[in-house]
Amino acid sequence: MIYSGEFEIILSEYLNKDMASKMGITLKEIISLVKELPEGYFEEAFEKLTEVKVKADSEKSSQPKTCPHCGSQTIVRNGKRRGKQAYICNNCDKTFTETTGSAISNSHSSPSVWKQVIRDTVDGVSIDNTALSLELHHETVFYMRHKILNCVEKHLQESLFLLEGVSEADETYVLESMKGTKIPEDYHRGPRKHGAKASKRGLSDEQICVCTSVNSEGEAMALSVNRAAPSKDELVEVFGPRIVEDTVILCDGNKNYNVFEDDCTVAHVNRTNKVNALHSAIKRRLLAACGVATKFLNRYCSLFSYVFGNAEDAVDKIFGLVTACDGSSATNAEVESIGLLDI
Repeated sequence: MIYSGEFEIILSEYLNKDMASKMGITLKEIISLVKELPEGYFEEAFEKLTEVKVKADSEKSSQPKTCPHCGSQTIVRNGKRRGKQAYICNNCDKTFTETTGSAISNSHSSPSVWKQVIRDTVDGVSIDNTALSLELHHETVFYMRHKILNCVEKHLQESLFLLEGVSEADETYVLESMKGTKIPEDYHRGPRKHGAKASKRGLSDEQICVCTSVNSEGEAMALSVNRAAPSKDELVEVFGPRIVEDTVILCDGNKNYNVFEDDCTVAHVNRTNKVNALHSAIKRRLLAACGVATKFLNRYCSLFSYVFGNAEDAVDKIFGLVTACDGSSATNAEVESIGLLDI
């Protein structure tokens, strides 16, 4: 007889298809193990096996309905490609898989591995720890993470977050970081260790300004375009396209926000609790990560904003963005160069 804890470990290994293939675990063997469980654990075992069935059904339903090249529905199976089911279109004669055109296109990792990387990214797990737990190389996880961040940032840019209703707006400041890059000899400051403070007091060119807002629906945005305090033009660049007719901006005493008075209502208040909560969330994540390179800051700010507004189902929603066959795929070289913050 086996015990519930042992069964849960075995089942978790089965759910990880990559591990299951190494250990030779089959569903038939799992069922035989259920028969050895004490009677009180039957219901728990049934629930866990139901998860297996739901997972299998969802993967089966992921079969593409149309050709990503021409949109035709006349597609048929066409063998395997790198372990993935391949298809051929009878209309344009082009082959593809269910991940063609998505961020995980041409990836050697399974969707379950990608979902774990997404989960670790959302939870703030370091790249090294993710690589260790998944038995992947550090660089592999780095590129996977930044492809995920790129998808989230692209989605937020295309959906154009709007300041609808009563919205709070403010800015927060983070220390510039050259993490992962050797500082040039002629740079405006010398190198410093993680956790060190700025060499200048108050706002300076060492501080990166992150403009933030939370609208009436709880949706958040965080975007950086400048160093130190934002000018009126910079505020217009960040918030201008997002203002609609019924927008009411609640902000602190920064008079530069008055530039929006002709387009919406601007009110200066003492408390902006929602946007301050977003600031705290950003600072916690950056502190836990020992900072992120400034050139990648807007990618991570997109993630923090998205998670802030979709805390309960952020992993599933981001997985949907990553697996969407919408042309959001990016090569390793592209994630190192596109959309970088250069200020």
